[in-house]
Amino acid sequence: MISILQYPHKALMKVSTPFDFKNDKIDGYDDIEKFEHDMNNLMVNARGMGLAANQIGITKRFFAFGHQSFDKLQKPVIIWNPSIVRESDEKTVDEEGCLSFLGVFVKVVRPRQVTVRWQNLKGETLMQHLDGMESKCFQHENDHLNGITFNTQVSKLIWDMAVKRSKKKRMEKK
Repeated sequence: MISILQYPHKALMKVSTPFDFKNDKIDGYDDIEKFEHDMNNLMVNARGMGLAANQIGITKRFFAFGHQSFDKLQKPVIIWNPSIVRESDEKTVDEEGCLSFLGVFVKVVRPRQVTVRWQNLKGETLMQHLDGMESKCFQHENDHLNGITFNTQVSKLIWDMAVKRSKKKRMEKK
């Protein structure tokens, strides 16, 4: 049974290694398609747009990705061995959240557009040009695979204020 790890779990800060379709296995799964289905469902049920492998304790380069608001990848898929090939000079600032930091939101600066490459389950290489929310989310998940969590993308002061807001909101809901 896979579940989402919460910060500061050490797997979240580990750099992931490429997934080797011939030699790597997912613990507890004989069928990689069943694993893809379960990971995508976990992301969707958590109301996420992306979920990196190290967020479920696997330090391999893949993540679940997709949302109906996206332009290109509305249907959840597993992005195997992703990389960012090109990023735009133009930046955008937008609020981000993370399934490993529940309830905490901060504004993060990222390139507005990225060209990305990844493999599908058949090992075929795919490329896509992403913009807006889809671009931001891909970058966020790719950061996870590089051991980078979004709390490191902002100053300590901004992060501390965001955590304080999150705690206040949780207290108000009780």
